[in-house]
Amino acid sequence: MRPTLRSLGVAGVAAAAIAMAAASGARALNALAAPALLTLLVGAVQVYHAGTPEVTRSDPTPGHPGESRTVALSVDGGALARVTDAIAPGVAGTGYDARVTLPATVEYEIELGARGEWELGPPRVIVTDALGLFVRTFEPEATATALVYPQLVDLRETDAIARLLGIDTATDRQAFDSIREYAPGDPLRDVHWKSSAKRSGDDLVVKQFVSERRESTLHLAAGAATGHTDAMASGVASLAVLALEAGLSVGVSCPAGEVPPGRGRAHRRHLLELLARTDAGRLSESARKRADVVLDADGDGVTATVDGRDHPLSIARTPPEPTEQETPGADDAHAAPVGRDERPRGEVGR
Repeated sequence: MRPTLRSLGVAGVAAAAIAMAAASGARALNALAAPALLTLLVGAVQVYHAGTPEVTRSDPTPGHPGESRTVALSVDGGALARVTDAIAPGVAGTGYDARVTLPATVEYEIELGARGEWELGPPRVIVTDALGLFVRTFEPEATATALVYPQLVDLRETDAIARLLGIDTATDRQAFDSIREYAPGDPLRDVHWKSSAKRSGDDLVVKQFVSERRESTLHLAAGAATGHTDAMASGVASLAVLALEAGLSVGVSCPAGEVPPGRGRAHRRHLLELLARTDAGRLSESARKRADVVLDADGDGVTATVDGRDHPLSIARTPPEPTEQETPGADDAHAAPVGRDERPRGEVGR
């Protein structure tokens, strides 16, 4: 706990009153010094007994660059406070900086930027009394992660990709094999209504046939030279999403790890999370040989290898690295929030 400039001013008034009392009598002391000293005492007691505020928060929903998200923090306690929250350079926004009465839930908007994992926080809570005479600063270890998926681009005009996703197998629709979760692009005639009715929520399942199960799996493998990871991740994510929307079962192998083939919204999320966290690197030859499509990103761009033939993809080059935000001072209750230069957390193979 420390005094503010305002409390030093009140203390100066009290000291002047006491000096005047020594020369002119106790009435000046009672009229000026006593209320000033009492105000200082009450302010100090309020801040001292405010306790340590606790902050709870959750990660914002992951998304693609350019999408907006709401960041929310719940701060408990029972005092006046100034709450600030810093954001990393991988997301765009001003952070949060406002005075509230605790307990309170504060919210602010961010815009997702560069692919990767970006840390939000830690928050700073500056507790003060009603008159702003004393402050106590707390920095709870409450951070959140903004996960930014790769940028999606439209690859449907690439002839090799269009042929790959347009394969129409001669499915024997009488040879029923199993059921699976509905994926965008599945025809409604394939919905298994009895099984869907037994599931909670609005989730649907569709019938899967023997030949469809055998021929509709697409495995993607990808690697990138240093400095070209974003382009690689964008190409793989774009192709994977197109394949999922076409009803294919999609698996991905990249330097961060592997997701086996699957379908549905949850599987799509797992693929995008893996690609959001991947770093540069090259897969083994055995992994590349097992894949139906191999994507490589380097200084010449992104190339997709399909059936032994290379096809260049129209993927934008990696954008400039996010720059460090300025870090203004925040030593008192009237300072601006602190910015942090947080980088993506590197290779995460989980």
